Amino acid sequence: MPVRLDAPQVIVLTDEERDSGVMGDKKLYDAIEAFFTDGLVVVENAIPVELVDKLNERMLKDTEKLLGGGGQVHFNHLNQNAATKGAAAGGNLSQVPPLETEWLFPEIFANKHGARIVNNILGPKPEVHFCRTNTLLATEERQHVHADLRFEHPQHPFAIAFNTCLIDVGPENGSTELWLGTQNTSLECHRDLGEPMIAEDKLEERRKVRPPIYPRLKKGSLVLRDLRLWHAGMPNPTQETRIMLAIVYWASWYKNGAVIPMPMSLKPTIQALEESANIKYAAEWVPDEGYNYLDIKFSNNFSSTLTPWVWEKIQHVKTVKGY
Repeated sequence: MPVRLDAPQVIVLTDEERDSGVMGDKKLYDAIEAFFTDGLVVVENAIPVELVDKLNERMLKDTEKLLGGGGQVHFNHLNQNAATKGAAAGGNLSQVPPLETEWLFPEIFANKHGARIVNNILGPKPEVHFCRTNTLLATEERQHVHADLRFEHPQHPFAIAFNTCLIDVGPENGSTELWLGTQNTSLECHRDLGEPMIAEDKLEERRKVRPPIYPRLKKGSLVLRDLRLWHAGMPNPTQETRIMLAIVYWASWYKNGAVIPMPMSLKPTIQALEESANIKYAAEWVPDEGYNYLDIKFSNNFSSTLTPWVWEKIQHVKTVKGY
């Protein structure tokens, strides 16, 4: 018998479902089942590719602007050779999408298919507290396997990363390494308290049970990932920059305290997105004058305001250990 290769569950929408914003009940059932089983599900043909292409073209211009000094540059510091090659090694640039009315396509930033799945998992009116990208430049580096968490957290879904690749992605241009089924692990699997990296012995244990995968994803697809899932950015040996949106939804009951600075003039646009998909954007409304979304500073404090003692505990342990 042929060996079945491991892969994420893919829910394929018809064009009619895509455009109406309503997937069939069985597809919704399968998407939620896959999410709870694997910690991740792919919804294919969820966004018109012409909108994806337009956004990609615009964001590539912003990438050049950032690298030329036109904003806050932040590289994800999780690369295996970062200690020897510098903090920017790896080419994983965190980039803010264009927070302007003409570019905030509802099909992308308030996608009804993704929002419906998230609403059914996290509860009503999930909140967006993080809206950036992983922009993978040409690189030979890879990241350490990690979970996007540095703190104690619930042992059930409380946050979902909503990823959209703006080009077709596969192993040849940096498909993210995914460790399916690891969403139910705890901080005991991390290398150290307050750090996101997974310990080597835990990786080897898991590899024997279910090794990592490197999926192919078509542009126009959505990837819904439990924030607790183990993953790692991979090399991109091509010269084509791969942009992947990362819009993270939190359950409203979790009380994440992060906000996204947005200009006052954008308020009607954001309100329309919220109403169309039954979601909320955690915006901090600031004056239009002098606003530049590329100047927004990176923050990955994904903790709850209800458990501030966790951060105090981490700082205490670091002080005792001398770092």
